[in-house]
Formats: sequence, structure tokens, C-alpha cells
Amino acid sequence: MPWVEFVNVVKRFSDVTAVNNVSFSIEKHDFFTLLGPSGCGKTTTLRLIAGLEIPDDGKIFIADQDVTYKLPKERNVAMVFQNYALYPHMTVRENISYPLVVRKIPKGEIEKRVRFVAESLQISQLLDRYPQQISGGQQQRVALARAMIQTPTVFLLDEPLSNLDAKLRLEARSFLKHLYTELGTAVVYVTHDQAEAMALSTKIAVMDNGCIKQIGSPKEIYNEPANIFVASFIGNPPMNIIPCKISDRHFLVGEQRLQLPIPLTELEEDAYLGIRPENIQIVTAQGDLRAQIFVIEPLGVETIITFNVDSFQLKCLAFEDDIPYKPGDMIWIRFRRDKIHIFDKDGNRIQGSETCDSH
Repeated sequence: MPWVEFVNVVKRFSDVTAVNNVSFSIEKHDFFTLLGPSGCGKTTTLRLIAGLEIPDDGKIFIADQDVTYKLPKERNVAMVFQNYALYPHMTVRENISYPLVVRKIPKGEIEKRVRFVAESLQISQLLDRYPQQISGGQQQRVALARAMIQTPTVFLLDEPLSNLDAKLRLEARSFLKHLYTELGTAVVYVTHDQAEAMALSTKIAVMDNGCIKQIGSPKEIYNEPANIFVASFIGNPPMNIIPCKISDRHFLVGEQRLQLPIPLTELEEDAYLGIRPENIQIVTAQGDLRAQIFVIEPLGVETIITFNVDSFQLKCLAFEDDIPYKPGDMIWIRFRRDKIHIFDKDGNRIQGSETCDSH
């Protein structure tokens, strides 16, 4: 039984369709991430689950109950907002306990729960301080504690790490991953950061223009993108997408021909070839394509090399300590055949690495 389910949900704001006929299901122990660029509809989707927005069409179910038109307080969900929404005039203790106070839970039970979540999130020493007296990372934990204390059916997190600096963000991400194993219920997480989505999620829904482009595990989304949008959104650097022509058993990339060990007779003449940067190698002997190095960017354990192939620019990842090339050098590059993806002229995936590998 799905724990959270959307069935053909539509949400419009005037003439803008923010969520366009979206359907998905989330299991009870999923860490389900809504991932996409700004304005794609992911936060609106989260607010529809919370009851802060009401759909114009479709149905929403939580724990097998139809909650489509129920108020937020009737849904037993907890939401952590991007700005944490802590009450500045209340202490940390008062902020955490507030959801239980308004429900008139006995004081002894409230104190017991506050102590438990504070210890779980390692903020016991902060209980008598005010939000302005603690750091951004500590404020994030207080917001999580306020959500946890309610023992909700679903946790909803709206870009909770976006206000943290890079170092704190990594620490908070690791903490969230650990915390998820203790929550015992579904987490729905919104982010535009694909590294966060890949690191935290059991399932990712990639959104664009109010539609879901693909749902899958992080591994599936990365290795088997359903279309060019997903392929280019996931990965850093993203997948190289090369427009080309198909002729017999060759791709025509600009003026060069790339032979592939797969049958292409059923494919259209116009197509796209996709290859991730880590699956392109620079070789000393003759390779697949001739290229000219454009720029080299050392990043420590890896180096991004950008090169020109006729009128196209591609990127590869090299992991050698010393790169024996410089901008302007002519080189040969080789593609890993088992990692090539083929997309049709509309950008939908026709064949991918698992298909290539089977021939």
C-alpha cells in the first residue's frame, strides 16, 4: 500500500499550471526527493501534500486516507521550511514543544518528548537559548526537532539546507541521512541540488515545467536517464549531449564518423548521443574522435578537461595527478561503448548503456 499517493493532480495559479497531471506513489520508508530547477513545481507539490494548497483536479492520499480537501491539521504531517520559521520570541525549548502545547498534551509528556528529540539531534545544551543566539546549522536542527516531536505520518522538508554554508551543508546532509534511518516513516524532500538528491534519496522524482520527467533510484536516474532533460540535469559535470546523424552503423558527429557495435537500422536519421564525462578517455593511439583541448580545470582529485570536436564542446573527467596536455593540443578521445546513451530527435531515450552492453 502506498503511504503517499498523487493521482493525476493538477494545480493552477491563474494561467500558470504549476503541477500538471502529476501521479506518483511513495512507500512508508522512502526518502523521496522532488528535484528540479527553480519554478518547476516541486515546492507546490510539497505544499499540496501538506494541505497548504488545494488541487484543482486529481486526488491525494496519505496512509490510505483521501486527504485531497482536508486541512493541514487533519493530515498529521510535519513540514520544515526553507527559512526554518522559528519563533524569535520563544526559546528553543518553547519552539520545539509548541506543536504539542497547542494540542494540549500534558506538560510531563511534552517535557519527556522535548528531552528525547533534543538528545537525538544533539541540541540539549541549546534548550534555554533563543533562535538568534544559535547558528544556522543549530536552527536547522531545532526546526527538525519541532517536526519530529509530533511523530507525524510524513515529514516534508523544503530545501532545509539551502541557507547553510558549504561546509555546514555537507555536515547537515550526513546528519539528515543518519536521522532518516531513525524516523520510521516517509520523508518527502525538495531540492534543486542534485548532489543532495543523489546522496540522501531512496527515490528521486525529476521535475520540469510542472511535470515529472522520471522517477527512480539515484542509480537508475544517473545510469538510465529517460530523456535529455534528466541526463543533462543530473551529474557534475552533466552528461555530454551530442546532436548527430545516423548512417548505417555510424554516428556522424560533425565531419567525423563514430562506429558503434549496435544495430541502428530502426533509429531515425537525426538523434543525440549521450556520454558522461567520466566515460570519455584521452588516448595516445587513434581513438573514436579527433579533438582539440580548450581548457583544463584542476579540482584536486579530478580534472575537468573541455575540448572541441568540430563545432561541439565536450567535457571529460581525468583522475591522473599530472595531465600532460595544454590548451590547443590535438588529441584522440575514446568513448566507453557500454556507457553510451542514444536519444531520439525529441530527446527521449531509445537505447542506453545496458542495451549497448548486451550486443
